[in-house]
Amino acid sequence: MRCDAIVAIIVTSILALSSPSFAASDADLSKLGDKMSGAFRCSTYAVMFDDQKEAQRLFQIGLKAGRDYVEGMKSSNQPIVGEWKERFGEVSTDFMVGTMWLQMETKAYNEIVKYDDGLPRKQWLDPSEAKSQAELIYGKSNCSLIQ
Repeated sequence: MRCDAIVAIIVTSILALSSPSFAASDADLSKLGDKMSGAFRCSTYAVMFDDQKEAQRLFQIGLKAGRDYVEGMKSSNQPIVGEWKERFGEVSTDFMVGTMWLQMETKAYNEIVKYDDGLPRKQWLDPSEAKSQAELIYGKSNCSLIQ
């Protein structure tokens, strides 16, 4: 996986998206959380098979949904926000979204390289095999439909 590509995606996306909107209900929050995690996972798959344009598109969608999700949680006083404040003090929305992005990115990468149908691989996939597998999972996950 290319760190420089991921960093470029993050920087570009943070500059492109600046103002969050607020979620109104638990159902809205749930949808935003699902959209964020799906977009971040799919962005990782796209990075793995070298489609930087698609990776950036999906990352931007995940970042926007993530910001809206966190702001919605903050405004609804969800317990997880209180736990974050207790552990870290007042943290920014982008810090919280970045933490969630890292979790989704790691999970998506490990799902392909380290595991096969949830079971540990005897040998991790090499980059060319991982690239093929990422493209396959990207297609099966309907990542191109995320908007």
